[in-house]
Amino acid sequence: MSPAPPNWSPGWLTLGIAGAAGFLLGVVVLVIARGVVHDEVKVQTRTVVRTRTVIEQPKVPDVVGMTLGEASATLAARGYRVDTRGGGFFGPSDSDTVQSQTPEAGAVVAGGATITLDVG
Repeated sequence: MSPAPPNWSPGWLTLGIAGAAGFLLGVVVLVIARGVVHDEVKVQTRTVVRTRTVIEQPKVPDVVGMTLGEASATLAARGYRVDTRGGGFFGPSDSDTVQSQTPEAGAVVAGGATITLDVG
């Protein structure tokens, strides 16, 4: 190659080609750099489960006709306290039969409440 003449200056075509080549070189460098440096985007999936809270009101079980021992165990298992009225000469015993209950069977009463049993 011979050096350019001393008074030579590039024309618009030479400047256009040089500018386009520089632009293309920059694009190629960016594409290569993005491929090397670029982190992969991880797709995350979240499953959202909607729940519904249902509050069941505790209902007093029917213990009429059971022995006092059975009735007390049934009510205690449901979280109720038991108060007893009646019974024989020496007071109520576990073998006495429940004649009635207050509150009645099926009533909505919170756990921990006292159920009164009349035995005979």
